[in-house]
Amino acid sequence: MKLWGQISIELNVGDYVEAAEHQRRLEAILEQVRAVYPEATLAMRERRERRPTPAVRALPADLATRAGAHVDG
Repeated sequence: MKLWGQISIELNVGDYVEAAEHQRRLEAILEQVRAVYPEATLAMRERRERRPTPAVRALPADLATRAGAHVDG
């Protein structure tokens, strides 16, 4: 049986210099983890917040047909 473990840390950083400092700290922690789990890896990604998108509903079929006819002719 194989298992996959994950440790997640969400960081709020002001710039790339601060991000690099956090990466160095995590790499130091990773070395301790690798002493027990040699295959452990570190992956860091920029995570951008999603913009709220307004909910848009499709027109009912009869209205969509009439709207299309009005635009075309």
